[in-house]
Amino acid sequence: MRRFTGGRLLRWCSGIGPGLYRSAVLTGLTVLMPAAAVTVGYFGSRLAYSWSAGMTAPLVLRVPAAAGETLVVGVWIAATLWMTHAVTSRAFSRAARRLVRRWLGTRIEVDYRPVPPVTSMSTGYWWDGREYHKSEREARRKARQHARIHDPQVYWDGLWNLVAGVTVLPVAASPLVALAVGGYLALTPGLLAYGVLLVVAGLAAAPWAWRVIGPVAGRFLGPIPSSRLGRRIKELEAIRADMTATQAAELDRIERGLHDGAQARLVAMGMSMQAAEHLVDADPAAAKAILAEARASSVAALTELRSLVRGINPPVLAERGLVDAVRALALDAPVEVAVRSAVPSRPERPVESALYFAVAELLANVAKHAGATRATVELGYADRTLSATVTDDGAGGADLSAGSGLSGIGRRMAAFGGRLDIDSPAGGPTRVTVAVPCALS
Repeated sequence: MRRFTGGRLLRWCSGIGPGLYRSAVLTGLTVLMPAAAVTVGYFGSRLAYSWSAGMTAPLVLRVPAAAGETLVVGVWIAATLWMTHAVTSRAFSRAARRLVRRWLGTRIEVDYRPVPPVTSMSTGYWWDGREYHKSEREARRKARQHARIHDPQVYWDGLWNLVAGVTVLPVAASPLVALAVGGYLALTPGLLAYGVLLVVAGLAAAPWAWRVIGPVAGRFLGPIPSSRLGRRIKELEAIRADMTATQAAELDRIERGLHDGAQARLVAMGMSMQAAEHLVDADPAAAKAILAEARASSVAALTELRSLVRGINPPVLAERGLVDAVRALALDAPVEVAVRSAVPSRPERPVESALYFAVAELLANVAKHAGATRATVELGYADRTLSATVTDDGAGGADLSAGSGLSGIGRRMAAFGGRLDIDSPAGGPTRVTVAVPCALS
């Protein structure tokens, strides 16, 4: 118990410095956006109003002077605030996404509306998709401006900035405020105890307060809800294309195996038996030798056919299930593999097959690339999710983004709504987990 408490205390102490830094960054980020919008909006609107006083004079004259000026200034403030939001919210939201990826390891991808191309017309004007302009520069500027102002994702980014100011800012800034107020009170005669209490509270909250960005960012920093369906459709189309390519490659493998292996041996065996028919009366001994060779060829062809069929649907997987099939893989692996299972019963056949071939490929990677001497396969089932974790003592450094076979495994798991997790620091060990939601029989 003492060791556990000491470990927690050490972890808390080591998180104070990074926690205060991240709280300060989040506070600055969530304050800077509304501050920039209000400042630029107000002073920009006042300046624009002073420039356009002549244009707005008729409007002001129809109402009392003070009310007319307030109305016009208010309209300019609203318009300038919206323009400022359209220009800056995208940059602030991108900065927040980078922080989430760097601090929490969560990658949030969104799609902004692309800037349409401009076209040179025969009349000498430039067309930006909506109106004509005298110069290409003006047309491109208007196209960028229109794409940003009318981008639905920008509206969603604006909602993020509003929600962050209400939720993230108070929580993230609380350790900094507690330290500042506590330091002031500690220097005030008679309030030392209150100041020390606030300082301790600020330090206690520092390692955890910044983590409020996690759930809020997951809800409001992603793509707008109407585009999530389109993103999912794109993911499913990519999965379908990958599965089609995988099936085509598997058919090519079967065709080559039949053509170059069993088919060639069967043709040679037929020719040998034909030769034996001609020699059976004239030279029985030679005919017997040819028939013996033909029998050996038939055994080799049968072995190749069994190997080919085993690659398509392993008999042990169909007959005895995933756990025994993985144990059979471990026996044939070139490195020592230990299999541990906590799966109470068999999953659905498609999921079982997908997980089996994923483990087979992972063990093949261990033998080919990891330089490992020992590996472990752990099969488990929890929260209606079937998982397989392959751990090896190799060199590590496995990277999903390197275009290796791991990316193919990830895409095949995604077809079942599953995931692929990789933990492979340089120097090892490597731990790869494939997990698929399913129900057991």
